[in-house]
Amino acid sequence: MEDKIREYEKFIKEKTDGHIGPIERMKLAEYHKEMVSNFQHERLIHLLVTFFFGFLDFIFLIALGISFGMYGVKLEFIPLYLLTAILTVLEFFYVKHYYFLENHVQALYKYTKKLRLGPKDLAEED
Repeated sequence: MEDKIREYEKFIKEKTDGHIGPIERMKLAEYHKEMVSNFQHERLIHLLVTFFFGFLDFIFLIALGISFGMYGVKLEFIPLYLLTAILTVLEFFYVKHYYFLENHVQALYKYTKKLRLGPKDLAEED
């Protein structure tokens, strides 16, 4: 997904930097709207997955704390230790990926504005 967003950002930047006619601008704006919508959907799904794994990680961290507090380090709890470590690492990567999605989808919004206003109107607004 990261490659798709980078590829699309490169595409839309090239298209909006050059001169485009009004009809092509309308078609490109419609395509851009669809692509941003797809990326927003992907971002929402990853947010939900990130929250879900964060919740699971939190529960297992509490269970780990309780097991340490009541019994200390015991061999019987190795599966709990491993599962907690795996969930923590997985959560780190989910947060990292979600951060990437959030920032790049936000960056695409400037191209929406650029497509709607046009380069002349955008320059006057700045």
